[in-house]
Amino acid sequence: MMEANPAETSAADTELEKFKDLAYRAAAELENYKRRALREREDASAAQKERFVARLLPVLDAFDLAELSIDAGVPEEIRKKYLDGYRAIGRQVLSVLEAMGLSAIQLPPDALFHPGEQEAVETEEVPGLDAPMVLHVLQKGYRLDGRLIRPVRVRVGVSTVNERGESHEQSHRD
Repeated sequence: MMEANPAETSAADTELEKFKDLAYRAAAELENYKRRALREREDASAAQKERFVARLLPVLDAFDLAELSIDAGVPEEIRKKYLDGYRAIGRQVLSVLEAMGLSAIQLPPDALFHPGEQEAVETEEVPGLDAPMVLHVLQKGYRLDGRLIRPVRVRVGVSTVNERGESHEQSHRD
């Protein structure tokens, strides 16, 4: 029986450790690659879903506007049937989109204006306001999976008092 040379054993142990280290690193890189690829697929899927839902938002808007578009000269019974039909179809479309993660942003009455979630399309001077306030929702805003995809478009009430404490009328008289 041959005895192993201590120098050869030490070199073999060093070589073994080197290959073990390479194997561990390769396994870690493979796991990182798998996680990164999964995250990229999820991100691409979420982006595709967002584009799809964003393209359907005008359809939801059309259902919201349908009530206003029916001619007032139409007999009430016929008008009601059309409105009921529009509303039923609109609820179906909304139900499908909600199942995909869409949610309408709800604003309480007298909500303060928040530029991060709301877009001021119109302003109106209102005496006595301390802060900008939503007066009227012009177009619904939506979130998809908790992320804002369209802000609520609103008419905002602003104070009639300028920085010097003067009302709008006082500052224009000077």
